[in-house]
Formats: sequence, structure tokens, C-alpha cells
Amino acid sequence: MNDALPSFHTLAEQAAYAAVLADLAGRDRGDEAAMIFREPTDPDAAVVADAMTRAGSVSDALYARLLAAADRFYAPPPVTRAVAFDAFGTLVHIGRKRHPFERLIRQARDRAEALPSPMVQPIGLADYAAALGLPHPGAELAMLDEELAMIALYPDTLYALRQVREQGVKIAVASNLALPYAAPLKALLGDLVDIWHFSFDAGAIKPERAFYASLTARLKCEATELLMVGDTWRDDIVGAVETGSRARWVDREGNASHARRFIAVRELGDAYPVCQRAAQMTELELVRRGIDANLDHLHAQRWALEGERLRKIVTTAPELEKVAAKQALYDHYDTRDQPEISRAALMQNAIATIVGRKHA
Repeated sequence: MNDALPSFHTLAEQAAYAAVLADLAGRDRGDEAAMIFREPTDPDAAVVADAMTRAGSVSDALYARLLAAADRFYAPPPVTRAVAFDAFGTLVHIGRKRHPFERLIRQARDRAEALPSPMVQPIGLADYAAALGLPHPGAELAMLDEELAMIALYPDTLYALRQVREQGVKIAVASNLALPYAAPLKALLGDLVDIWHFSFDAGAIKPERAFYASLTARLKCEATELLMVGDTWRDDIVGAVETGSRARWVDREGNASHARRFIAVRELGDAYPVCQRAAQMTELELVRRGIDANLDHLHAQRWALEGERLRKIVTTAPELEKVAAKQALYDHYDTRDQPEISRAALMQNAIATIVGRKHA
């Protein structure tokens, strides 16, 4: 699957993609950068590749982020202590949307612009109408009741949450919404959620940094330990990545193009890394999984070969160089039980092999 041509929405996007690849080829570590750009399975790399393709150019800042994503392939897989799910479009959907709050805003737009959004304050529909100077919103309240009654779980929601729960990982629901929509969510998802993090409580809206900062603070985890799962690219993916977290994009219709498809899932149960199917992985991910699964054995092989090489150097080195050669051999002995030191070299060799095959 790694050699499949990227999917583009327009010819202009395809041309921009080609222009970026040509630019990357002429840079330091260009082959490696091009590899990561082609297969941006790291969420930050996917965001960067998407931005590069849309711009049709490579800025130095984005290039540095692309190389940082490449370096992460050499490191152990990240630890996930919490998974945060967006609500609407991810865990639940509304059968028929009536948009009652938006109707009030359209009736008093100037006044609405002068007041905090109902998304960042815990206010009900009737109180918000009063704050806007509008009469009692009987029609809008009926629409709201209709919407709330039609909130339903996606078929894969409960399975996905239980899969995460079984791994002992914290679960949060992190969503931009107004106060009335919170209660139905809690009724549907109940004890499966550890933290409810809504914009009207946080006083901030995704993708704002303040929203994510308060989310990780409440979860008592580092940003790098959080996986955000959502269906809105800017709010859920770019917002999480820009604050140092990882992300998976829910694309139920399978419409993702180029970079986005690498971190997209159609089924919610595939969002959490342990549930990701081999068929969805790129060649780089499969290689990394193989390395991690057999790291002790691969390290023992590399350790033995390196030990033999160093012993030959000690045997053949001029007298003045023997002391340094022996010290290198002694230092090598100390790494016998340290398989982690082999991971980076193994990944570097794997990337070089894949790049070479793509250029052949």
C-alpha cells in the first residue's frame, strides 16, 4: 500500500505536491524528508505535509518540523496515558440539525458579537436570548428539544471506548458545544468517560491552545501523552498537534486526500494505536512494529557483529591506537543488555532501504 499514488482533490493540489517533493529532494536529509512527506503517519508530519501541499512550497520552519517527525521514527513508540474524543461527528450525531443558537445569533448579530459566545460560557438558550435582548425563544426552544432528542451514538462508539478502557487509558470527551448539549452526552456515555471537557466550561474553543492546555491539566498528563480523536481537521487535528499532542482523524466517508489519509480512520475502533490494523499501516509503520517486536533478537545480532568488528580493530591496530581501541571494545561490552541503543540504527537502515527502492 505504501507505493500507491496519493489521492488528490484537484490537479492543482497534485502539482503542488510534486513541487514540494522536488524542493525536498534538494535539501539536506532530503531523501529522508521526502520519505516522511510521502508517508506522514506521525500526526505532526501529516499536518506539516498537508500545509506544505496546500502552500505548494517548503518553509524552513515546516521543514524543521518534518525532520523532527522523521527523528521520532528512531525513538520508542510514545506512551499514551489519555485519549480525548470529540463529541459531535465523532462519538455521536444529530438526526436532524436545527441550529437554535445560530438562529438567535442571526436575529441579533451586532449584540451577539459584543457578548461571549454561548460556546464559552455555561448559558442556556432562554438566558442567551434574554442577553441578546430577544423575546422568549419559544420556537428555538422547541428546535433545541428536537435536536437533543435526536442525539444518537454511532454504531462503533461504545466498542471504541471500551477498547480504550480495557487498556487502562483515561478517556475524555473534549468538545466545542453549548451547555444544553452536555446532558444528553453524559446520559449516553455515562461511566465510560473519565473527564468531560467542554468549551463552555473551559472558556476556550478548539483549536485554541488554552482549550488543550486545560484538557491535559485536568487529565494530569503531558501533552505528548494525549491522543486526540476527532472529525474536524483544524479543531481536532491541527489544534492538538500545535500543542504537542498526537491525533487521529475520523473520516467516516473515506474522503481524505494525500497527507490526511495517513492518520485517518473510518471506524472509531481503529483510532487507538493498539487497535490499528496491519492493513492500514504504511511500510514504515510495519517495519517499526517488526523492529520493536524483535528488538532483543535484532540487538543481539548487531551487538555480536559490532563486537567482532571491534575485536579485529584491537588485533590489527598500531600500538599507539590499541588503548583507545580496547576502550571502545570495553564500552561496547557495557551495551550488551541495552537493546534500545539499536533501535535508531535499525530504523535508519530501514528508511534507507525503502527510499532506495522508491528511487529504483
